Amino acid sequence: MVEFVLFLHVLGSLAVGFYLLLPFVAMRLSGLDPHAQVGFAKGIFGLNRIGQWLLIVQFLTGGYLISKAGVSVPWMIVVIVLFVALGAMSGMIAGPLKRIIANGGEGKAAAAKDASKLSTFSGVASLLVLVLLILMYYSDII
Repeated sequence: MVEFVLFLHVLGSLAVGFYLLLPFVAMRLSGLDPHAQVGFAKGIFGLNRIGQWLLIVQFLTGGYLISKAGVSVPWMIVVIVLFVALGAMSGMIAGPLKRIIANGGEGKAAAAKDASKLSTFSGVASLLVLVLLILMYYSDII
């Protein structure tokens, strides 16, 4: 059973790797015309929604794997806090995307504020995924 759950966890982590690439994808948004911004933002929004569902899968499979592994309590606390922060960032990414889609539907370009928030939130999410990957690989670091 542990091997199957580990397989699901690794498969999910590959999909959550979307957040590692998101800052680079988000930078491209501001250079597009308003109609292209809508399509681009809808694509990012859809992938973010899938990423949020996969974060739930990661949380459940990771919880099971933690229960079977011999890791320290401080490591568990740090990983859970970082994981919840990643979930919060993925939710916060949706706000600017919704506003960009709404503005593009009216023919307006994305507001600089929304593009900036999207870049910031996606950068923080990317950093959190990177730190979580390092902590998962080196579980004896804490």
